[in-house]
Formats: sequence, structure tokens, C-alpha cells
Amino acid sequence: FIMGSPETEVGRDSDEQLHEVTLTRDFLMYAYLVTQAEYEALMSDNPSSRSGCPDCPVENVSWFQGAAYCNALSTLEGLDQCYICTGSGHSTDCEPSDAFATPYDCPGYRLPLEAEWEHAARSGDSRATYRGDLDGHGTGCNSPNAVLDPIAWFCGNASSPQPVGRLEPNAFGLYDMLGNLWEWVHDGFSDYGADPVTDPVGPNQRLDAVHRGSSWNFGARDARAA
Repeated sequence: FIMGSPETEVGRDSDEQLHEVTLTRDFLMYAYLVTQAEYEALMSDNPSSRSGCPDCPVENVSWFQGAAYCNALSTLEGLDQCYICTGSGHSTDCEPSDAFATPYDCPGYRLPLEAEWEHAARSGDSRATYRGDLDGHGTGCNSPNAVLDPIAWFCGNASSPQPVGRLEPNAFGLYDMLGNLWEWVHDGFSDYGADPVTDPVGPNQRLDAVHRGSSWNFGARDARAA
């Protein structure tokens, strides 16, 4: 697939260099954002600043807590853990396990690689969103928004995180890939090159990890697949 965005895309950032990505490994992605109830059931903790909505996505979760949650899922299903973690709650510290040559090799649960996330968010669509490109006059909190309103919670149609799975999914059956809550990915930030890449992995910068997809309190321009 083609990752990044063309220079003509409304709302584009300068670091969205178009480049061809080949993913050679199949992967499964949960169809919904992890809810407060799901997180609390497994981790005995709910770090959300807006608790009391069990069907809303769990928020106020660090990258390290996200990795620890993946490990807990792996343990639950008897799979190898993809991270080495110590501590608990906001004192959790994790790093990718050195038992695997690349994150793609780990059979357990993990955060998606940034390339996997974008492939999943696009679900075969090359436009800004899987419902089309944004209007040049509607990149902020403008409401109504014909493109985003059916698929994404953003500052034009929400004032807090919303229960998961209430809007239209993409062609892969994934909900809330855009809007509602930012989503951590496995790798750290790095500039894209223009050359084709296969199974890319960004740098191991756990304190500069990338989050994608935008959130309920951000403008429409951020709720793009790139």
C-alpha cells in the first residue's frame, strides 16, 4: 500500500512523505478501542480521567501501560510476551522483548507497527479517510462534517470520549480508527523516506512513541489515515 499523503491532501503535514510499503506478515487487530471495563478486568486498574463509562475507551494510558496490557492478553492466551515489563500502573516500564529479531516475529499481542496501523486504518482506501477526503473549509471543529460525522468522534461532534463501536466501521470491520481517542503504535518517530520499504520498524524510542488516529478533542485535519 502507499503510506503517507499527497501534497494536495487537505490538512496534510510536511512529514507525510508518500512511499510504498509492503507488509509480508498477516496480523490480527482488535476491532474496537480497548474499553475501560476491559482494561480494568485484566489490569485491576482504570487510569481514565473520565471514569464511569465502562464502554468508553480507556484513556490516560501510557505507552508502557499499553505494552503491559498486551503482555497480559498474551499470558491469558498462553502466547509469548512481546515486551519485558516491570512495575505497575503509571510506574510501569516496558521495552520490546529481545527474544525476537523484529516485532513481526512475536506471536503474542503487541501494539501495531505504525505501518500496520495505517494499513488497517486505510482498509484499502488511498484517500484521507475511508469515507473520503476532507473539505478544505472543514478541517477544524466545523459541524456538521459530512465526511467525519458518520465515522469519527472529533471536536465538531463530541465533547468527551464516546462509547466504542457506535459509528461506521471501515472496510476491514475496524471501528474508531479515526477519532475518539489517540492510539499508541509500537515504534518511535522517524522521518519517512521516499524509497519502497518492506516490513518497516521505526526506532525503539519508547519515550517518543507515535500515536495515531486523533481524538474527540482535536480538529478534523488530525482525523486522517496519514
